[in-house]
Amino acid sequence: MRSARDRAGVSGPAAGATLGAVGTTITRRRALGLGAAAGLGSLLGPLRALPALAARNPRPRGFGLTVTPADFDGRGTSRVLQARRFDLIGVRGAGRVEVRVRARGGAWSPWIPLAAHGDHAPDTGTGEHASDPIWTGGSDEFQLCLARAPRASLRVHLVVVPASLRRRVTARSAPRARAAQAGGVQPGSPPPIVPRDAWGAAAVPPRSAPRYGAVQAGFVHHTVTANEYLPQDSAAIVLGIAAYHRDTNGWNDIGYNFLVDKYGQVFEGRAGGIDQAVVGAHAQGYNAESTSVAQLGTFTAGGITAEAMTATAQLLGWKLSLHGVPVQGTVVLRSGGGSLNRFPAGTPVTVNRICGHRDGDATSCPGDVLYAQLPELRTRATAFAGPVAAPQGQVTLAIQAAAVPYGSPAAFAGLVIRPGGGAAAGVPVALQKRGSTGAWVTLARATAAADGSWAVQVPWRRTGEVRARSGAASSVVANVAVVASVKLRLPRRRRVARGTLLRLSGRVLPADPVRVLVEFKGGDGQWRRVRVLSGRVRGTNFSAAIRMRRPGLYRLTARTAGPGAHVRDAPLLIRVVRGR
Repeated sequence: MRSARDRAGVSGPAAGATLGAVGTTITRRRALGLGAAAGLGSLLGPLRALPALAARNPRPRGFGLTVTPADFDGRGTSRVLQARRFDLIGVRGAGRVEVRVRARGGAWSPWIPLAAHGDHAPDTGTGEHASDPIWTGGSDEFQLCLARAPRASLRVHLVVVPASLRRRVTARSAPRARAAQAGGVQPGSPPPIVPRDAWGAAAVPPRSAPRYGAVQAGFVHHTVTANEYLPQDSAAIVLGIAAYHRDTNGWNDIGYNFLVDKYGQVFEGRAGGIDQAVVGAHAQGYNAESTSVAQLGTFTAGGITAEAMTATAQLLGWKLSLHGVPVQGTVVLRSGGGSLNRFPAGTPVTVNRICGHRDGDATSCPGDVLYAQLPELRTRATAFAGPVAAPQGQVTLAIQAAAVPYGSPAAFAGLVIRPGGGAAAGVPVALQKRGSTGAWVTLARATAAADGSWAVQVPWRRTGEVRARSGAASSVVANVAVVASVKLRLPRRRRVARGTLLRLSGRVLPADPVRVLVEFKGGDGQWRRVRVLSGRVRGTNFSAAIRMRRPGLYRLTARTAGPGAHVRDAPLLIRVVRGR
């Protein structure tokens, strides 16, 4: 389960919301000898954005409300709180929370519990995530219930999917939904899949390009959202989850690779291509080695429907065999660590090829009943799997930090696994970095220990992609950034006469554009910008100059100005006086 699950039992789904399934078939991987069945059509690849259409489309909108302790009675139940229309609700800032919603004047939904701290996250760049959201389908009033009245304020996050956008999604999805009812999926081929453009993903484009890893296992999740929804609601639910993951949690894109509703409709999740090993944000520490499928709903007390079971079995049977792995048996993954992980970074973790989110992370996902259904899911998926290539060895890669200060050691570790799944001891491993020409250059070498583990450290001076290589096996590709360093130097004298041409110099590591902010302190004590200087960079040194025409106290701050995160130096002060 990843963050953003819709909750059950909310009232008033907006009319006209759509879900649509598209029949997608595939041939792309046939060339890899993974045995896709003959006679299949072309597979839907990465979403090709339609800029003109996206520009015309309305977008899901997020907004927030602060609920203070004064809004609660002594028993921990809030008063009836009102907001403009919303379709999704989540909470940040408390432990266990229940919520109920209604359209003004209508009937209340049941009380729905939500975990106020998401129990999964991306491996890096997690952002500040809130609870999993609940699908409300057009409400404007809600109440919160806690075990006791809170001592601090809560922040409620809401998402609205505009009615015009829902109608457009409905119109585009309807023909594909009818196509999905045809069935007849052959072993080794995917079920009908609703592509991103059909559920409105153009309205919430990813923040950056997708990353690619490997698929060694399939994690099953539930979205912890409403179980009571209509088939035409599903596309809007997926769109709402995507907006919540991207904008409230601060993730790159929707966390899951695929989503399945209770009617058996399968939705493409994270962008990058349904036949690709797209790195999701669904199981912290294992995202680069797995794919994910999330069931729309909550499955702690009841299981998924027969339709959802069949669709998920078809999906995972196709997806795993597509990437050359069986649906039965176990595999050793190497934990990437993280605050939500059950295992420290670097720990070899044995999981079933089709496993539950709780097998890797500290969570109850995918719910007790659905977790108990996983053996049946594995058996059912076997019937839909295509031929699997002969097992091959593999090497994994885990990075200690996604960004390293310039010149500091970057730490890398991993696991070498022999064909069949056991540890490969004593084999050589090369840590490689992609050079400026695109070729891989070996930075360091290691030898796998008795348990198959390896580790190296390398001084890091330039952002770039890295991989581990052992024999013919390559790991997923990771990106490690450099945290730049910039230092501004001033003349020894910090008092200069009016009209002086002040010459500045400094050093930036690695070489990067530099800007110097010049501010003047006014009589009210506030700093006001005078000018931003562009530094002249030569190698790792930079220089700039400014004529100081007005007496007073100045503050100068240097910062990097290249792509990526900017780094600032500590401000320096200089006083301009009237005399010499």
